Amino acid sequence: MNALVIVAKKQSEEQQCDFIHSLKDIAEVVALDDFESVKEAAARQKYKVVIMMTYGDSFPSSWKITELQTNCPTVILTGAKNINLFSIQAFIESFQENDTPDIDNPLFRKSLQYIEENLHENDLSLTKVASFIYVSRCHYSRMFNKYLGTGFKEYIMTKRIQRAKLLLRKGQPVTEVCYSVGYNDLTHFSRVFRKLVGVNPSTYRLSNRKESYSGGKQ
Repeated sequence: MNALVIVAKKQSEEQQCDFIHSLKDIAEVVALDDFESVKEAAARQKYKVVIMMTYGDSFPSSWKITELQTNCPTVILTGAKNINLFSIQAFIESFQENDTPDIDNPLFRKSLQYIEENLHENDLSLTKVASFIYVSRCHYSRMFNKYLGTGFKEYIMTKRIQRAKLLLRKGQPVTEVCYSVGYNDLTHFSRVFRKLVGVNPSTYRLSNRKESYSGGKQ
């Protein structure tokens, strides 16, 4: 995961579970009450962003926020109950949308750039990308698993839905977004979107538009 979300253990257990479940696919989310554990979590790996948040008006007095050391942007949020969850998701995904893994194979990096530039193509396939860098389909499949630890189809699906969410947040119509990210079947697109995001594209678009109109207040 490229993002770490640390939740101060003040809200109810039910709220914690709902929040953690909603973000678990895009971030590592932990609920902590001990500041030493907070520092250990933040130092565990190299993140793109660390978000510290509490549903209360302030963090516990034992949390010495200024002592937290990270090598990435760190966001401090209080009163998180007043922040729309979609806003937090969108912020985290802004660090991931065009994030290219740090890979020491120039040929494979070139293939990932090709994928980014051709996500809108419905026929974007493992064979097509492999041909672009002049390797066999089987060899490219092995490269994919070696460098990214995931399959080609899963990677493409995740990238397309990430881009779809970005376009929906900008207010683009669902049908237009569907075709813009490489799907030619609206029903299939909606099914995949709901599977990864938890809501259908129309609901996601409406929720984010409401968020922008309300200035971030629920």
